[in-house]
Amino acid sequence: MTPHSTRSDTRPDNRSDTAFDIDRTGVVGAGVMGRDIAALLATAGYRVTLVDVDADALTDAQSYHRSNVADSLADAGYEPPDDLAARISYDTELDALADATFVVEAVPEDLGLKRDLVGSLADVLDDDAIVATNTSSLTPGDIAADVVDPSRVVLFHFANPAIPRDLVEIAGDDAADRALETAAAVATAIGKRPIRLEREYRANGLSRLSASIKCAATWELRDASPAAIDTAATAVGFAQGPLELIDRIGLDVHLATVENLEDAYGDRYAPPPAARERMASMIEDGRLGKKTGEGFFEWVDGQAVVPDPEESHDVAPILAALVNEGHRLVDDGVADADAIDEILRRGSAGDVGPFDVESMLGRDFLRDTLSERYAETGAGVYEPVF
Repeated sequence: MTPHSTRSDTRPDNRSDTAFDIDRTGVVGAGVMGRDIAALLATAGYRVTLVDVDADALTDAQSYHRSNVADSLADAGYEPPDDLAARISYDTELDALADATFVVEAVPEDLGLKRDLVGSLADVLDDDAIVATNTSSLTPGDIAADVVDPSRVVLFHFANPAIPRDLVEIAGDDAADRALETAAAVATAIGKRPIRLEREYRANGLSRLSASIKCAATWELRDASPAAIDTAATAVGFAQGPLELIDRIGLDVHLATVENLEDAYGDRYAPPPAARERMASMIEDGRLGKKTGEGFFEWVDGQAVVPDPEESHDVAPILAALVNEGHRLVDDGVADADAIDEILRRGSAGDVGPFDVESMLGRDFLRDTLSERYAETGAGVYEPVF
């Protein structure tokens, strides 16, 4: 991926002038995503308070900000300030965010937890402060329901990993224009391409596209090894294979996301029973993926070790599932085809979007592939919609 051209200019005196006075920001959740989001905000010149109930998580995040994050930022095209860690304060209490005007929640994908958090934030923040949710499987409306004024809650969804991926998805059916425009301005200030979704849906745009290829890949595990599946995927232009992607986010997080999506989409993104059992067993054994050093693949120095496969595998069903989901997103009014392609290219650091794939392989071929797999499996991810 070519770094976004504004990244070297994300210093305090180069933030875009807007009508929205954002100076003090906050991030709740000091996990991998939260600590990276805090670093991006600090690099752009914002004052940041990172909050987590786990003091050890805050200590780890502070150590990361002092030692490792500068290299990640530089590799992604940023110019990290020498005093980056000094621009971030760390606290276990939400009260530390009292004067923040833009707060990103990056806690686990649990609806009750997120609702409790935004309700508590409403008690702490000023009435005009904006709550931005990095949810990957819920919606701003889900999270705000019955606990806070929905006009102040906006989707602010990063791709994973947050620092190198040049994308923030923004949406909110009930969000005020001010909240949406402020979110876009902050995304631009931190060197990301904000893409405004026309409607909010669970899993937004990127996560639905990602869910489709991850689901299809787990169905392909019936006939192929993880290495064969992912090697075939990268050979056609994807920066990483779908099973490596599951490893990267964590098998536990992946299955939790699948369960969240079942509320809205039924079993469309569900793995076959055998694959679900396999992943559940891996979780029980502590093989969660990147964060434990082993999942579908071994991980060394933060990189998946994908062995040369003993067999080849046809990646067409996975590509067909991806294109199918692109059409669903357009039909649902989430975004147009050009935006959907841009979301996947930027969010995956790959070269192709779903409609690029359709142009290359042909609609008839992809539809036939879907029809064949759907007849064979009955899996919703393969049910043709175009």
